[in-house]
Amino acid sequence: MKQLESEIKRLSGGTELEIKEIYDNLTLTVFEKGDFLVKQGNICNQYFFVESGTLRLYYWKADKEFTVWLGQEGQIFTELDSYLNQRPALVSIESLENSLVYRITKEKSDKLALKSVAYNTLLRRTVEEAFANMSRNIISFQSEDAKERFRRVEQEKNWLEKYPLKYISSFIGVTQSSLSRVRAKKD
Repeated sequence: MKQLESEIKRLSGGTELEIKEIYDNLTLTVFEKGDFLVKQGNICNQYFFVESGTLRLYYWKADKEFTVWLGQEGQIFTELDSYLNQRPALVSIESLENSLVYRITKEKSDKLALKSVAYNTLLRRTVEEAFANMSRNIISFQSEDAKERFRRVEQEKNWLEKYPLKYISSFIGVTQSSLSRVRAKKD
């Protein structure tokens, strides 16, 4: 709980009482490996707070999977387009291992945001950081080659030892065999 609680404090700037109020509005759920929090095409009406475990955000197109993100302990996120606009989700969110995840429905979240400055700040900062990450990823895809994208993932994330290479190769936009060649080259 320490990592998630620390992240909530960092993003919200809330007092202990305000953090408690946030937790009081969350529902803790156990997701087993392979469970879906959201399926592509369904509407996402929840925000997720990862206590432990790993969640993979991915989508299918032309019978191929594309990994968008790996959500880990301490991360707070949702399928933002679906959540905000209540339209079908562009990605699925699946538990890669047994995971403990706090959830809050959009209705409950909207009500809490109206009365809690700390929670409202938490949501705003979560979206701001997600946008900054997305911007870095777009720039990376447009301006870096596969080797540079791999090195960035290697330096910024602790994914390499924990997740199958098929997810990492998909995330950086290369085949597994291309990723193997990139990893083999030592510069």
